Parts: sequence; structure tokens; C-alpha cells
Amino acid sequence: MALNSVLELFIIITLGYLIGNLKFRGFSLDISAILIVSLIAGYYGVELPEEFKYFGLALFMYAVGLQTGPVFFETFKKQGIFYNAISIGIILSIFFIIVLACKLLGISTGATIGIFTGTMSSAPSLAAVLENQHFNQSSVFFGLTYPFGIITSVLFVRMLPIIFRIDLEDEVKKYEELYFSSYEKLIGKNFKITNESFSKELISREHFESMSGCVVERIEKVSGSDNYDVLEISDIVRVIGTENELRNARIILGEEVNKFIDFHDDMKVLRLLVTSKNVVGKKIGELKQLRALSGVITKVRRSGIDIKPNPGMTLMLGDKIYITVPEKNEEKVTNYIGNNLLMYPAGDFLPISLGIVIGIFVGMIPFKMPVLGNFKLSFVGGIFFTSLILGRLGRTGKLVWQLSPHSTSLLKTLGQLVFMATIGTSSGKLVVESIKIYGFSAVYVSVFSVLIALILFVLIMKYILKINFMDILGIFSGALTSTPTLTMSNEITKSDYPSISYASTYPFALIMTMLLAQVIGLVF
Repeated sequence: MALNSVLELFIIITLGYLIGNLKFRGFSLDISAILIVSLIAGYYGVELPEEFKYFGLALFMYAVGLQTGPVFFETFKKQGIFYNAISIGIILSIFFIIVLACKLLGISTGATIGIFTGTMSSAPSLAAVLENQHFNQSSVFFGLTYPFGIITSVLFVRMLPIIFRIDLEDEVKKYEELYFSSYEKLIGKNFKITNESFSKELISREHFESMSGCVVERIEKVSGSDNYDVLEISDIVRVIGTENELRNARIILGEEVNKFIDFHDDMKVLRLLVTSKNVVGKKIGELKQLRALSGVITKVRRSGIDIKPNPGMTLMLGDKIYITVPEKNEEKVTNYIGNNLLMYPAGDFLPISLGIVIGIFVGMIPFKMPVLGNFKLSFVGGIFFTSLILGRLGRTGKLVWQLSPHSTSLLKTLGQLVFMATIGTSSGKLVVESIKIYGFSAVYVSVFSVLIALILFVLIMKYILKINFMDILGIFSGALTSTPTLTMSNEITKSDYPSISYASTYPFALIMTMLLAQVIGLVF
């Protein structure tokens, strides 16, 4: 039986991939084809074990959290409240449409709860209601509307660029420009020390860097001295900093030199990728071996952004760092930093398994909240938020949480495929049977509530609030607490940028959905 389940799983994935890659006038179903194939397979009796679903979810959410963790907290500080307000608006719109439609159609309270939680693809919300209140029809209508809620949101996201004629490549570029604009551009300039203060007292390189905010990259000693820790009159210095910091440097040092300078300080500027487990996840101030080799990090390039280094900055896997180092130590510094992604241990499964275990336990922890009572982050929320924090930390002691890009990509892809195949087979037969008994009313309410809310808010976000399309997709996915919608968003944009706003909105959307599900039972 287990062997048959594995075979059925990969047959569904294979067929889904083949169908998803078929194009008609430039349109393809992409990964949503796997969900459609699995629904059909489920109707004809194929049923994958429920454990497959949780296995896929665990891998996908853990990989997404690790990848977005380093940028999530910065983004949340800037736009978190604003994006969550929009997310809550989407949820409330769906809530009121469903409640009003169910009242007009004479649908029971229990069925209304099932329709709402199914439409929001929120099993934790349904579980929270059933824990405190007893409605026999809630589970049935949840199972009926759950797949339609997912298919509607996934296909809506897939069609969105076509309907609104959105150039996805251009939107990705705009997103990157908007994100990068929060970082001041780093510039390198040469200065000749003409300030007489340097001839009257010893001013160290470290003291100058502290005063100006710049980083000294190279020094040309005119006096013939070999003491590169002290800056002297007439020395030519190459420094790295922002425009404002370079203005400070000019005031402190003196004359700017615009011509090319051939430095003879026996120093080399290396551009190296951070790939060594000895360095990944460590703060720059903790790199004692680099200091012993007289290496100085002058710039860090991360996700296309040049960032000024500081002792408290944590280095991430794949960072490109610019290091000034004596030529004799070039090989030792290169080996220490790594500079080879292929050498990074892709098969180290300890941080993956341990991180997921921690996340599952975090999801089980109950929190006391008004109206909701005992609130839990659940399986998905626990793993996701644990991975966000671990991705931000980078490492704990000798244990490196970050994964190579290849490992992260494999985890995400495998997880989402297994998850979507499983939820489809488990819903296929139930959907048809439920429709035979209860008709299409619940399905119509579910589908139209999602479409009306999403169309309304895409118009508001795109044309009134002028929000970038990457964030629109992430907000939709987070508001609907929908992993498949996030999967499709990342798939069509060929990026993980929607995951950032998804991470910002998901927790509050989950809490809001649980709260509103309880309200239906208590008020309506």
C-alpha cells in the first residue's frame, strides 16, 4: 500500500508537470495543474496518506522562512502595519460577503463557518471553532469549499498578469529598485592627506574610520613608511563610504584625487563569496582569523545591494564581500571565506530536521487571547516563524541554519509538489459527493466572495495605493493564509519577493480568520 502511494504521488506530479508546461497563446497552468490532476485522481479513488501533506508543508514552509528571514524583519518595520491593514480589509470583505450571502440563501450557521474557513483555507480556524462550539455541518462544508477556495485564488493569481497586462520582469526590477533605494550607495574615492593635523599628531586608520564613517581600502605611503595602521601627511588613501561619509572624509583628509592611483602597498582587494561554515552566520567582529591575516572587509554585497560593513553585521551564505588583504595572505583568506558554493555541504540535514522539530513544538504552544481563548500558531505557523527567526540568526554556535541555494530550492519545490498533490486527492471524491447532497450554493458563495474581494483590492492596491505587484501577490497569499497561492506567486514571478509580504501578513491574517470564525458561531 505504501509503495502504491509513492507511485501514485509521482505519477500525479509527472502528469501535472506535463500538463502545466503546455501553453495556449502564452498561457499555462504551471503548478496549479498538479492540483487539478490530483483532484481528478482523488475523484477516481486515489487517496494519498494525510502524512504526505504535512511532510510537504513542513519542507516548503521551512525553506521559505529560512530564505526570507534575513529581510523579513526589516520589511516588517517599514511596511508591516500598512500591509496588515490591507490584509485585514481583504479578510473582512470576504467575511461579510459570505455571511450576507449565507443569510440570504438560508444557509445554517454551522455551514457558514465551514464555508468561511474553507474559503480561507484555514484548518486551524475550523479546529478552534469546533473546540469551543459544536456545529455538525462545519467540517462537511469546509471540505466542500476548501479546494474551490484554493483553485480560485491560485488561478486568479495566475491570470492576474494577463488581465491587467502586467510585465512581471519590469515589476521585479521596480521592486528591486524600491528595495535597494533604502540603502545608500557605497562609493570609492581617493584622497591625498593635506590636513596639517596629520603632521602634528599620530592619527590611526581606526580613528579616522570612526570619525568619518568610511572604511579605508588602500593606502599609498609617500614617506616610505611601512606602518599602514597610521595615516600620515601626504599619504594617498582610498576610502569606501556613502556620499555624506565621503564629504566628511574630504573635510578630515584634505584633497580629493580624481586620477588613477597605482597603489604599491602590497595589498589586494578580493571579491569573495561567503560559503565557509566557519564564516556563515557569524558577525564580522567575530572573525578573529580574518583579523589575524590583516584582512579588512570594506563592502558587503547582498541580493544586489552594497552594504557598509560593521562589527555587528551577520554574514549570510552567498554574500559577496570585498576584502583588502596583504598579497601574501590571499590564499589563506580565500580558503577561510570559502568562495565556492559547490563546496558548501548541501547534504547537511541536521539543521533542517532540528529546525522543523523545533517549529512543530512552537506551533503546539498555547497562547491566551481574548475571545479566541487558547490560540496556537499551528503546524504551519510554528514551522514558518521558527524558520524566519533561524534564517535571521544564521547560526547558533557551531550549528549553521542557513542552507545552500540549491538545497533551499529543492526543499521548496519538493514540499509544494507533495503538498498540492495530497490536498487534491483528499478532496476530489468529497467535493463531488458534497455537491450531490448540498448543491452548488456553498461553492458559488466561496468562489464569488474571493473573486469580488481580490478584484476590489487589486484595483485599490495597484491604481490608488500604487503598491508593487510583488507585494500585492504576497499580501493576497498572506491574507488568504494560502500556501498554494504563495507557491503560484513565486512561480510566475520567478522570485521569492512575494514571500516577504506574505511573511509580514500571514500571522495577523491567521489570528483574524480564527477570530471571525468564532464570531460567526457566537453572533450569527
